[in-house]
Amino acid sequence: MKQAVLAAAIFLGATSAASGYYHFVHYRTRTAPFQAIYEKFNLAALPGQTVPFFVAEQGPQQMGAGDSFASLVSQIRLAARTWSEAEGSSLRLTFAGLRTVVPAQASPSIEVVFQELPPGVLALGGPSVRGSIAEGPDGPFVPIERATVVLPADFSQQATWSESFFLTLTHEFGHAVGLQHSLTSSVMSTSITRATTKSKPLALDDVIGLDILYPSRSLQAAGGTIQGRITVEGTSANMASVVALSLDGTAVSALAHPDGAYQIRGIPGGSYYVYAHPLPPAIVGEAYNAGITPPLDPDGRYLPVSTSFETVFYPGAKDAVSAQAMVVSPGLAVEGVNFDVKRRQTPAVFGVQTFSFPGQVAVKPAHLSPEAARSFIVAAGYGLTDKVAVNVLGGSAIVPPGGVKPYPVDPRYLQIDTQFNLGSGEGARHLTFAADGDVYVLPSAFRLTRRLAPQVVTLLPGSDAEGNRIVSITGTGFTPETRILFDGVPAEVITRTTDSITVLGPSTALNQRAVVVALNADGQSSLFLQSNAPPAVDSDSGDFGSLAISPAQLPAGVEAAVEIEVNGTSLQPEYAALALGASGITVRDLWVTGRGRMTANVVVSPLALATNSTVSVINGVRLISLPGAFQVGVANPRQSSVIGRVTDPVSGRAGVPPGGTALLIVAGPLASAAANSIRVTVDGELAVVSSYSSGQLLFRVPAGVEPGPAIVRVTGGSDAALPIAMQIDPPLPVITLAQVSGTKVDASRPAQPGELIALTVANLADPGVEVSPSAVSITVGGVVHSAVAVTPVNGNHIVQFLLDRGISAGAHAMTVAANDRTSEPIPFPVRRN
Repeated sequence: MKQAVLAAAIFLGATSAASGYYHFVHYRTRTAPFQAIYEKFNLAALPGQTVPFFVAEQGPQQMGAGDSFASLVSQIRLAARTWSEAEGSSLRLTFAGLRTVVPAQASPSIEVVFQELPPGVLALGGPSVRGSIAEGPDGPFVPIERATVVLPADFSQQATWSESFFLTLTHEFGHAVGLQHSLTSSVMSTSITRATTKSKPLALDDVIGLDILYPSRSLQAAGGTIQGRITVEGTSANMASVVALSLDGTAVSALAHPDGAYQIRGIPGGSYYVYAHPLPPAIVGEAYNAGITPPLDPDGRYLPVSTSFETVFYPGAKDAVSAQAMVVSPGLAVEGVNFDVKRRQTPAVFGVQTFSFPGQVAVKPAHLSPEAARSFIVAAGYGLTDKVAVNVLGGSAIVPPGGVKPYPVDPRYLQIDTQFNLGSGEGARHLTFAADGDVYVLPSAFRLTRRLAPQVVTLLPGSDAEGNRIVSITGTGFTPETRILFDGVPAEVITRTTDSITVLGPSTALNQRAVVVALNADGQSSLFLQSNAPPAVDSDSGDFGSLAISPAQLPAGVEAAVEIEVNGTSLQPEYAALALGASGITVRDLWVTGRGRMTANVVVSPLALATNSTVSVINGVRLISLPGAFQVGVANPRQSSVIGRVTDPVSGRAGVPPGGTALLIVAGPLASAAANSIRVTVDGELAVVSSYSSGQLLFRVPAGVEPGPAIVRVTGGSDAALPIAMQIDPPLPVITLAQVSGTKVDASRPAQPGELIALTVANLADPGVEVSPSAVSITVGGVVHSAVAVTPVNGNHIVQFLLDRGISAGAHAMTVAANDRTSEPIPFPVRRN
């Protein structure tokens, strides 16, 4: 085992700064009050509030044995997806394809490139092109015009599927969207103290930091606030770090402004210890303390950082035992949590990292379980010796007397023995290290678990009844929540038992292997035990595949459907994706329509540059690309097109059943065409136009159109809109009969409250398909009822429910709904005796 000291992963060419939740920050003044102006993407200017990211087409110069560029791309996509799915944030990231050259006037994006990196640096990331201060709905901000993630050109010694590389990728994407380093052991901490895993890559501190930049359903509103001021012997402490710790493992932080004021937002309700500490000294590869670039003033000068002071818990304690706990309530602020700390030249201990050995692999951070053979932590850090006093914050575990000693295997490390309390719960736990009158706090220093890490034992590829590739996986330590990855592709689970999981197998190319990893919800993965030789599935195809796209050219400023033909692979709807490799092009909708066919709606921005781009199809772990296959032309003011999805005008859903009414909007010359000249076809069948005015078109979907994607064409006189695809939903449910004990419910025999009603429903689902009663609801006179049984009979379904005893007498309207599909109402008479 070797100690890895990694450089700060900030894009060093950036001229930006961070403060308050470790963002890139600018100030308009050098005196208080300070308003942090964050660097972030202007989501309002991006389709779907989505930032596209591109991967350099040439890829790395070298890959490791059994690894591939397609596998690397799958990990890049998974790292981006991690941020897209962060709770509370409106930010979305999407893979926009491969490209060779970034146009000078490209729209905002993230570029993933491959370069030679300095020794010890695994990757770099951050904003690389930014605009001037702009005003937004949340206040002023500096728009990120381009961010760059730099990966090494040589992957011969770096496994793309590893825990460490995935967390590095996620970390760099965090920099790219506007985050700097954190001091809470979250994914935005440097790799030395980072304590997240591939199974649980983000900590709460990461989520709150992102939410501040891109708020949506804001976590801050549900959390509380701790705020105050930090001074060093009366002098304001710029960029002092303040951390709130709970005994359940939560750590949330902020950095102080130049006047020493700080505010920790988004803290879940509960009891917290608060401590202030200086940014740790810069190490090899870091230009600034903790690798955090200081904030800039209005003249572009860095504001000095206060780094030479002692670490203390509020209200001035040197350990958590003597500290005062703060009770935080949602939506409320705890004010006046002030610190006046003493000067200290350097910290006694910093940069501690921990490991455990559940098997023969060093796991970071340490994961300890009562069922594990080893209950000790191996630690390394600056200033760390066996003279340091180590304690667990809270009572879940203790370090016994004599429990800190040189690690027998390598005395450069410490062995920290632990003893668990029988009632200790699962989750992260914090450690304190006291030495030379100072204290160092390591949030989430180790994680308590109640079970051992999962392990994949066997892989059995096969096929299901429809010929789809499946993989049966047996193992140990699986739970009902265990997830499976094929490289960076989350597997679609078909069935599971206590020790086996059957998943839909991914498509792989010739000579391509996909590493299989099991992830448990407690943060553990099968890589904890099998990272030296992880199991993998081999290729399922004899070639690399090829593709074609039609039309291969669209002008700027239109929306249209394209068709993609793929050879050499069977497209899987669960794993398929399309990217067109150019700025300003968005794939809005995608359908797999056959073994090797896709239909997609694409949106070409009016600002899109005329260019040839690479078309990429992702199918599982397989990546098929064709350089120069798609061309964006100059805008054509005479070209009409449909804008936005074709929708149901009542529900707004992007799906209409046969016979239903659809709404679409046309832009361009066709918008002013006479209503009586408009002609609409759906998959070649003529539709009845209900109305047309100023480009707004209502039409009825022909009854004979099959469910799935259908091509809609709109013409008017000599003008024609580009074809667009719409979703045809299955026919709506139809209630054909209502009965009580075999007797039809009608005006001569009304239903009575409390009776068991049996409805015969057509189109509830495919004939013979079982439907869960929990998925079906019945509404009578505005009162919603739950189904007690749903049974397939003769191509229909019998839905049974108990009529609410409080229902009033009279003629009511009744509907049945399943999977967001609601039947037309029928009259349903009720009588009360």
